Amino acid sequence: MPVSEWLAAKGWQQEYCGLVNLPHMKNMYALFYDRQAQATAGGAAGLPGLYRKEESNDVSLSSVPKGMEPQGYLFFNREGYSSYCKDYRAYWEWVENRNEERYQNTLQHSKNYDAKNMMHTIRLLEMAEEIATLRKVIVRRPNREFLLQVRRGEFSYEQLLQMTGEKIERIEEVFARSGLPDQPDYIQVNQLLVDVRREVYRQWREQ
Repeated sequence: MPVSEWLAAKGWQQEYCGLVNLPHMKNMYALFYDRQAQATAGGAAGLPGLYRKEESNDVSLSSVPKGMEPQGYLFFNREGYSSYCKDYRAYWEWVENRNEERYQNTLQHSKNYDAKNMMHTIRLLEMAEEIATLRKVIVRRPNREFLLQVRRGEFSYEQLLQMTGEKIERIEEVFARSGLPDQPDYIQVNQLLVDVRREVYRQWREQ
């Protein structure tokens, strides 16, 4: 049960709680409660509450008076919450720095997704399949009009999710049969780079 619901059912407040680490149990805590402090509204002596908003996104640990019995056990998904906070900050950084023209385009087609981003996602998935099946990269897309329809927001988000899901399954199948190596031949790639640079430098010197 979420701790907020558990406290509400008991008529308790998080400010009068205390947490103590449980040995050898990751992210698990014994939860104590100071009923006397709540009744007198005098503050929880020695119990700092479950968290301190101004200090961190972590729970607060405390020393508990001798003889106080735990009222329950709390699990805090620290890694999950940290990931959520990271995504939350990243979203608002995106809002602050987003491309306003693209954002307005998202509002105009009323589908609530970045249509340009989705268009490029589908394009790259198609090119990945072509690498496995045709052994080459086709830059000029033969289905240009379809991609422009995606960019104009003419498909629902659910339709696009289904399309991309099917493409990903197809890509996994063709790559499994393609015989392509998992990694490139770095020696050959580096040699190609050296040869190209030598040719460019040679032409530059002859000018």
